[in-house]
Amino acid sequence: MANRTFTRRCKTYARALILGACAVFAAMPLTGGAPAPAHAAPKAVFAPQIEGAYSVQGLNPNGTRYEGGVTITVKGDTAFFRWTISGQTFHGQGPLTGNRLVIDWGESDPVFYTINADGTLSGTWAAGKASETLRPLN
Repeated sequence: MANRTFTRRCKTYARALILGACAVFAAMPLTGGAPAPAHAAPKAVFAPQIEGAYSVQGLNPNGTRYEGGVTITVKGDTAFFRWTISGQTFHGQGPLTGNRLVIDWGESDPVFYTINADGTLSGTWAAGKASETLRPLN
């Protein structure tokens, strides 16, 4: 059983890394193989400050709503999530790539978040059948 769980987590993390890399390459401009002009300044890398406490409002795959909280910490390029929903605690982690997060929380499908300009995070999970919004508390 433990080996199957380990294998599932490895597959989920590998999928998250691939999707994160795809997001990076999708955001890159196409230059047709020609190098960028010498006068072009490098673009600043978007590195959002997402650490902190958030309120959570979500919609389960079955259509029921839920509320709770989440605490996010960041170490390097990895975000660590601790959700508290209806008295239950869930943990997850995943890569931070630009304004995108892919969080493995131990289920077959990760949570995909977009970090919005207003500081909220919009996420989908359960293969897009569920969603949640995180709003900063501070």
